[in-house]
Amino acid sequence: MSSLRILGEDDVRALIDTDTALALARDQYLDQAQGLSALSTPAAIDLDARALGGPRFKFKAATVSRLGASGLRMIRRATPQADASHYCAVYRHADSALSGLVSEVWLSRIRTAAFGAVVAARLANPGPVVIALLGCGAIADEIVPMFARLLQVTELRVHSRSPDKLAAFVARHAATCAFALRAEAACERALAGADVVVTLTAATIPLVFAPMLKPGAVVCSMGNDNELDYGVLAAAQRLVVDDADFASEAGDGRAWIAQGHLSVDLFNARIDALACEVVTGTQPGRLAVSDRIVALIQGMAIGDVAFAAQALNEAERRNLGVVVELPSGTKPA
Repeated sequence: MSSLRILGEDDVRALIDTDTALALARDQYLDQAQGLSALSTPAAIDLDARALGGPRFKFKAATVSRLGASGLRMIRRATPQADASHYCAVYRHADSALSGLVSEVWLSRIRTAAFGAVVAARLANPGPVVIALLGCGAIADEIVPMFARLLQVTELRVHSRSPDKLAAFVARHAATCAFALRAEAACERALAGADVVVTLTAATIPLVFAPMLKPGAVVCSMGNDNELDYGVLAAAQRLVVDDADFASEAGDGRAWIAQGHLSVDLFNARIDALACEVVTGTQPGRLAVSDRIVALIQGMAIGDVAFAAQALNEAERRNLGVVVELPSGTKPA
């Protein structure tokens, strides 16, 4: 008999905190830079079962050797997204057994925030910074306390096209922020003079244009569609991505290629460094104080698997989750 530990949303929230998430993100960037983690080929698989009466699915797999695990993130595309069913199945290398099934709704949010925050902090110029955060959804909730730990923030400006959500977001975070937190209804005013810009929106047409950004600004694009006008890249001195293949298939990279500004080959040639190389110092993030830098951080399966494996390790230590005994396979006659 073997056992499978199942972790729900409440379990995962009790097992991963902000500091743990940031440490995991740094560790996974280090492993990626050293060739100690691997993505599946292809990195993501889409399955559309709607014509046959089912939903849409997405599958992403990876190996994380530091944690001795491989895994498969399984996503059921749903509307509204809050009703989605996201899990990561984790296999332990020690016995090649399926050891856990981890809920990934909240876990994917804090993972995304951690990887984005670590990269933005590394690319920012040293010293006090003003941050413009576009979007006030669930991932933005997680990234605010990360900024407080990683950067010397003097002001955080938050912009959203939903006034009610924007007001609620600022109210949630104002009491715990040691820096000024300001709601800004106008995107242009939010970006004016900002040192770090992070986009976490559902925008399908650009919100950020090159004239809005000051010299030396870092723009970290993390949305699924098109948040940055191509002119932002054209005016930038550096382009950093977390995974070159996926960056051309999602978010602004995909949009710029679809719009005819770049071919896939030209997009790849435009990349100056991978995020893991910048975070670990094997490639420079910026060459000059005045460099405008674009970072496309779409998230990788190594992060999903690492966070799920870490949650399982901690759950075993604390005896959390539900353990199900699995029958062993039938022996051949």
